[in-house]
Amino acid sequence: MKTTNVFGIHSILEAIKSDTPIEKVWLLKGGKSKLYDRLIYTLKSKTIPFSFVPKEKLEQLSKKNHQRAVARISSIKTFEMEPLIEEILEKKELPVFVLLDSITDVHNFGAIIRSSVAAGVDAVFTPISNSAPLNGDVVKTSAGNIFHIPISKVKNLKDVIYTLKANEVSVVAITEKAEEKIYNKPLNVPIAIVLGSEEKGISKGLLEIIDSHASIPMQKEINSLNVSVACGITLFEIVRQRI
Repeated sequence: MKTTNVFGIHSILEAIKSDTPIEKVWLLKGGKSKLYDRLIYTLKSKTIPFSFVPKEKLEQLSKKNHQRAVARISSIKTFEMEPLIEEILEKKELPVFVLLDSITDVHNFGAIIRSSVAAGVDAVFTPISNSAPLNGDVVKTSAGNIFHIPISKVKNLKDVIYTLKANEVSVVAITEKAEEKIYNKPLNVPIAIVLGSEEKGISKGLLEIIDSHASIPMQKEINSLNVSVACGITLFEIVRQRI
């Protein structure tokens, strides 16, 4: 079984809450805080193996800011695209999907996951290649929220777009080149938003098969927003229109 090391007390607590299989947890010997004590209590109540170790051991397990705790978990679960879409469409009248084209930065990816969970997104789709790995950094930057949203890694995002369009889901490309503004677009429908990397944007091949494009209005002349910021603005405009 493939495993991943995740670090940070909050991330580990979120993994436990989502029933993600945990092989073992290592805790800094002598650590003290309410959150630290809460983690120990949770590990004991769930009978998850853990041990107290010196700082040097934790730093061997993770070079990151581990916040006195590292866990070895099963690899983050991913879902098959078509069954996932089918299940969501059966359950939700107004689903929201996020498609990420070539988002390779783990901090942007994690921030997008965090915003997606907060905004009630039903699933995130990302390519198998040329995308951020599902690792401990993403877990940390998403504040553990990656355990609370279905992720599907696909060979080609075109397949996702064609499947969504065939099921009457409106697919919208968020691009600064679009004339129509996101605030003028009706979003209170089954919808999928597509975002691209800050360097290259959404690929030409995807833009050609997406009928609807929208941009975020800006007061100053700058090229683009950070992709995670653009995602958050768009998602909460969807939320606003549905209130």
